[in-house]
Formats: sequence, structure tokens, C-alpha cells
Amino acid sequence: MNKEYNGWPNKWTWTISLYCNSLEDVQYAREWLEEIASELPLIAMDLLTSAIAQVDWDHLEKVFSPTDAVDEDDEDDEDDKTDTD
Repeated sequence: MNKEYNGWPNKWTWTISLYCNSLEDVQYAREWLEEIASELPLIAMDLLTSAIAQVDWDHLEKVFSPTDAVDEDDEDDEDDKTDTD
């Protein structure tokens, strides 16, 4: 059941996004969830790993990756020292 949810690929991805402010947060969340899953009783581990697999981690990484500012005034960046934009 991977229906779009609040503009995100699915509810699992949206839920993780609530706890992230950066790419590092996304990476930490994934590592932490995978780590604690291995410490749970088998049934809980199965449920958590199934939920983790539903998260669109690639989408989260793209959303929270820093982006470089794009200079749209020209294609050559020769005059960027004097650009005020």
C-alpha cells in the first residue's frame, strides 16, 4: 500500500521526514532504525524491518541534500565576482 501521502511517496516516508532537518538526519534515522530492529524480539523486528523497507530513502536523501545555488544570469561564471544576485 504505497499511496502518496501529504505530498510524499507514502506514509512511511512522510513519517520519517517529520524527524529530519538534514541529510545527516536521514542517514542517522535509517542507521538507528536498522540497529534497534536487530535488538528487538523476532516479531517486532519483522514488523520494524518491513516498515523500514517501505520508506523511500532515496527520496528523503534528495529532499534533504544540500543544493548549490544556481547562477541563472548567464552560462559563463566569469563575471560572478561582480554579480549582485
